[in-house]
Amino acid sequence: MGTERFCSQPRHLAGALRHWVCSVALVVGSITLHAQTAPATYWIQFTDKSNTPYSVAAPEQFLSQRALDRRQRQGIAIDDSDLPVDPAYVSALLAAGDIELVNVSKWFNAVTIRSTDTLALDTLGELPFVQQMRATGGVHQRDVATGKFPEFLKQEIGDVYATRYGASFRQIEMMNGHLLHEEGARGEGMLIGVLDSGFDQADSLTTFADLRARSGIVLTRDMAYHDGDVYSDHYHGRSVLSCMAGHWPGKLLGTAPMADYVLLRTEVSENEYIWEEDNWVAGAELCDSLGCDVLNTSLGYTQFDDSTTDHTYADMNGRTARISIAATMAARKGMIPVNSAGNSGNNEWHFISAAADADSILAVGAVDNARQPAFFSSFGPSADGRVKPDVAAVGFGAIGLGSDVLHVQPINGTSFSGPITCGLVACLWQMHPDRSGQEIIHAVRNSASRHNDPDDRVGYGIPDFYRAHLLLGGTDRTNLEGNFIFGAYPSPFNDHFQVELFTGAAVELELELVDAMGRIAWVGNDVLDPMTYQIIRVGDGRLIALPAGAYVLRLRLGSFTDETVVVKE
Repeated sequence: MGTERFCSQPRHLAGALRHWVCSVALVVGSITLHAQTAPATYWIQFTDKSNTPYSVAAPEQFLSQRALDRRQRQGIAIDDSDLPVDPAYVSALLAAGDIELVNVSKWFNAVTIRSTDTLALDTLGELPFVQQMRATGGVHQRDVATGKFPEFLKQEIGDVYATRYGASFRQIEMMNGHLLHEEGARGEGMLIGVLDSGFDQADSLTTFADLRARSGIVLTRDMAYHDGDVYSDHYHGRSVLSCMAGHWPGKLLGTAPMADYVLLRTEVSENEYIWEEDNWVAGAELCDSLGCDVLNTSLGYTQFDDSTTDHTYADMNGRTARISIAATMAARKGMIPVNSAGNSGNNEWHFISAAADADSILAVGAVDNARQPAFFSSFGPSADGRVKPDVAAVGFGAIGLGSDVLHVQPINGTSFSGPITCGLVACLWQMHPDRSGQEIIHAVRNSASRHNDPDDRVGYGIPDFYRAHLLLGGTDRTNLEGNFIFGAYPSPFNDHFQVELFTGAAVELELELVDAMGRIAWVGNDVLDPMTYQIIRVGDGRLIALPAGAYVLRLRLGSFTDETVVVKE
């Protein structure tokens, strides 16, 4: 499905990538779903890749040039885990009876199958190339999603600070994402893989008109049913996508509006079985082969319809759940996986879910517009004691496309704090393409509001992406901790000027302009976010009536005071 759609679309980003996708023979062939008979699903791992026709010496046979370039930039070698599963093993497995191939995982050297052929299933474990076989759940008949978001808590959006963002400005401004945008980084040239439950109507809604007009969706694929369509499935991925790629003038602008996207359906909303983790694994491997830079996953797994496969908190160690192992593998392959922490903070199970426990990724919790932890945001740490979540962003009262596609509205969940963060991660990496994925993650963590004192609610805190940019640039502003004012510009000014500062723990800024006679000519104040790099616009036309001349600008930020001279032209 996805291959044909991708091949029919013109692309500006990667014509070579399009050619590679169209020419590579995928192991998964024609797949049909026997919905009425509800076949069981199994995960089968093979013993080896000894006779595979592929070689690490010829990686262009199974990895796109974009993927190879990403590895080369970061010094990541091609190894046996990159080799596709031996197709002879897959063929022999399918020849054993009425067996349906669902997905293939080269990282685990495994396949996911469905079958009601009990005689064939009884023989598979005896095949000499089968190492292990595990049941991963049943399958219900597939329906078009009709679910709705839970009722949203009505909140005041507050002042809209920039008309280009509309009500979505706060969730971006809180992390200084707008400063990255002003630097010209809006995701251009970056490829983001979105693994979710479906993208209902994203092929027609005006919120994504700009994305479609520039052919920004480079590939879609249903990893669960392979039916050729992700746009008539669940709404959740559509809402997630709106936080990154959505554009509704005067109402909404996503955090990476100019990035390109791969949309993969891995989650089945109608039920919860562990084989959905295997769908995700196959999706992450596809994203790797396509050369995706960043992955967004607003999914999490703890308990299933088959309780015998439930995860425990002890499993949240990054080394037990297959989705978590694969997320770590994705990071090792040079991508940046961004995973929502989970919405169980107010439940009996209040911990993070898989794959938020994975190592070397960014797990994102939720805060509200006042920077306070959302009551539903899942707690860390991981079972082995690592800081989780890694960071937090607005997820309580986030602005995006909700269940009512005719309106932008507040939506709640780490499902949305994750993609808000993910888009800015892509913008940051766009600005520093010479850095590795792990260096980007390290800078994001170190830029955050609690980076010296992480906790189990927001981890290292709320990121400051402009500060992360400074960290990666190696400037003399990298060790900011306390209050600090860099200065004011331009000078001379006409109707306004800007103050550049770092807030530290203080949040109240007071300003005075004092003329040559010692008289206070203008006063102003603002309440700022703590522990963030700020560029404050002062005046907005109100200073134009001041007489020309030199003024002393007095600044008070908490207990910190400073003075500088500015000139009115």
